[in-house]
Amino acid sequence: MVSFITKIAHNMKKNANLNFFINDDDVLNMIRAINTLLMILTFVSVYSQEIKIPEILLNNDLQNPENKAMNLPADVDCSRRYRQFKYDETQATAIVRRNYDVLTYDLYMDWYNVLNSTDTMPKDRIYTGINKIKILIDSSNTTAIDFDAAKLQIDSVFVDNEKTIMSISKDSMNLNIILPQEYNLGDTLNVIIYYKYIGEKNNGFNLYPKGQFIELGPPPYLDSIFIEERSAYTFSEPENARYWMPCNDAPYDKALSKISVRVPKGYQVASNGKLLSVYNDNSSSTFSWREPAQITTYLMVATASKYKIFSDWYHKRNNPNDSIEIVYYVWEKDYKNTVDSAYNPDTTDAYKYNARHAFNNVVGMMEAFTEKWIEYPFVKYGMATVPDFGGGMEHQTMTTIDRNWIRDKSSGGGNAYGTWQRVIAHELAHMWLGDLITCATWKDIWINEGGATWGEAIYREKQWGSIEGYYSRMREARRDYLRNGFYNQSIYDTPKEFIFWIMTSLTYAKASWVYHMLRTMLGDDVFFPAFRNLLTKHANTSIETEDFKNSFKESVPNPPVPFDTYFDQWVYHAGHPIYELSTVSNNWGASGYDVTVNINQVQPESETIPGVFVAPLVLKFFGADTVAYDTVINDTRNQSFSFRLGFQIDSVIIDTNLVLCELSSSIVSVRENKETESIAQVFPNPVTRGQSARFNAGFTGMNNVSVDIYDNLGNKLQTVYEGYLDEGKYTFEFNTREFVPGAYMILCRTGDKCRTFRFTVL
Repeated sequence: MVSFITKIAHNMKKNANLNFFINDDDVLNMIRAINTLLMILTFVSVYSQEIKIPEILLNNDLQNPENKAMNLPADVDCSRRYRQFKYDETQATAIVRRNYDVLTYDLYMDWYNVLNSTDTMPKDRIYTGINKIKILIDSSNTTAIDFDAAKLQIDSVFVDNEKTIMSISKDSMNLNIILPQEYNLGDTLNVIIYYKYIGEKNNGFNLYPKGQFIELGPPPYLDSIFIEERSAYTFSEPENARYWMPCNDAPYDKALSKISVRVPKGYQVASNGKLLSVYNDNSSSTFSWREPAQITTYLMVATASKYKIFSDWYHKRNNPNDSIEIVYYVWEKDYKNTVDSAYNPDTTDAYKYNARHAFNNVVGMMEAFTEKWIEYPFVKYGMATVPDFGGGMEHQTMTTIDRNWIRDKSSGGGNAYGTWQRVIAHELAHMWLGDLITCATWKDIWINEGGATWGEAIYREKQWGSIEGYYSRMREARRDYLRNGFYNQSIYDTPKEFIFWIMTSLTYAKASWVYHMLRTMLGDDVFFPAFRNLLTKHANTSIETEDFKNSFKESVPNPPVPFDTYFDQWVYHAGHPIYELSTVSNNWGASGYDVTVNINQVQPESETIPGVFVAPLVLKFFGADTVAYDTVINDTRNQSFSFRLGFQIDSVIIDTNLVLCELSSSIVSVRENKETESIAQVFPNPVTRGQSARFNAGFTGMNNVSVDIYDNLGNKLQTVYEGYLDEGKYTFEFNTREFVPGAYMILCRTGDKCRTFRFTVL
């Protein structure tokens, strides 16, 4: 996933690529010459430098098959696997593909000088790198390819051992390579890019000096928090991998990867997959990691500091003799904080960093996910703490987390240990939802973030030992969504710059309910086998929303709500239903009662918000000592349902644990219920245009209240009030001078409740 708490996404402008598809050799040579001249005259300066691949990498790769850069299976098809799946004819793919697929990345970065320095000035940030990229040509007559390389200084490029012409786009975001010959569909070639990182600030590659002040600790002590050891780490989501390595920086393109990093002696490097080797010379160590599973660029990572390393072990459910190592990288001071007490040598004091204590539940989290989902899918799991990160990032097999997550209390005060445990579970859940299966485009990020947020509820169900734990987390997600608005924006295609920041109430909270409502609609016996099929069928690939939907369509042929309808209203469209209930009960003798429940959907209808949400609704009928349940499929805007019950009912409610909605009243009483909030008539009604009108509202308890006026087409015209109100009765006044004659609706929201009232302007 991305950072759960705060990640500000950088929306980078993408210029047109320079692609040439020319058969005439003379014209091609002329274009190469022109490109060479343009490089010299107008593109970024490229300083000649010789970057030598460390001898240990060459020797080991040649002598030891285990350490080869990449041994591809004969049948590997990488990210092109998505093509075998059928898309719904109504929804075209949103993937914008380049003319190749990356098969492997073999990356080397020399961070020795970066970490051996003491400052973070631009000169202290420079490092050299080599990326050996194997690609599969995906188009005919291919004579040029592009890579993302944002503000990297490119020294030279070799294609199949032949030095070739290359250029950087004017905005320094694109590396264009003229190929030495024409390639066709199915051809493979090896590209070696020698480059220098010259970034001047933390963007993609992050560097922090030892001793830097970060913030004040939580009250009452307000201790000063400093960086314990010099640290360097990469962070890429959504599209910042291009700032620290040349690559195809798009989530659809998965590849196998190897990352090698040279650091000063005493430093440790954490990265994806399995540690192949550590080569030591007199002053440095080179760590080589290989990820044997497909990975996309934003999930690749390298993190280096003077770490203390320790491990837990998860024993697989299907084979207890087979274990997964869970490796933690923390500073020595933070491993196991102690106090001067013979009775309490290992403190869990809320103001101390204590990784051993903070990570105590990770094995249990992994057990919870494997019980409900499928076996943990990678060769290892791990977490590395870093300074000034602000959240967590689910790098494949090696999550990066803010150091504060191993402190019981946040810097803002208050006990945050439960919060940290929740988000640690969130990042682990991403290994299945986000890493094993990955959003193919940023339009589909709801699959990742909604899935991991839903995963928090799965863990709480295991933690509490009851379904109530699960529902408690889903109710929190519902409140997050309703509290923050954005009702006119769908979770599909949320603006990229707002995915991990402003609109998390959509991409995280509302999206988690897409999973939750599938579960409650289908029932566990149907849902979880279908969900496991999704994970296994699309394992190690990037998928779009249509792939997700079609997998469920194949597994569950007759759902209560057709999946096309379900995904159309909850994913591709915005909003949610607002239900208005009314009830009539008639005694038909012998202690029996006929009950009619009228369900109206009163949400404003617009191009983005459906006028009708089709959903199963669980109705609860309350009598003096009895509760009865029944389920209906509500599929029209105004609908009536009849029931025959053996007791007199007092009230009827919709179970909001099972559907994402607002209610015009949380309880519809058959007899008077004085606890119910009320809204009086708008007066005058009708109101003459230009005249002021008023209405009263009464609230129980303190509420976050919003009062808005909509026209008959669902357009919000005016916010009458927004803020907190204490318990009591209030009068709201508004003017109608901007309203044209017609019908209007007032929506008064308090928490997850919504009261509506209609009035007319003459």
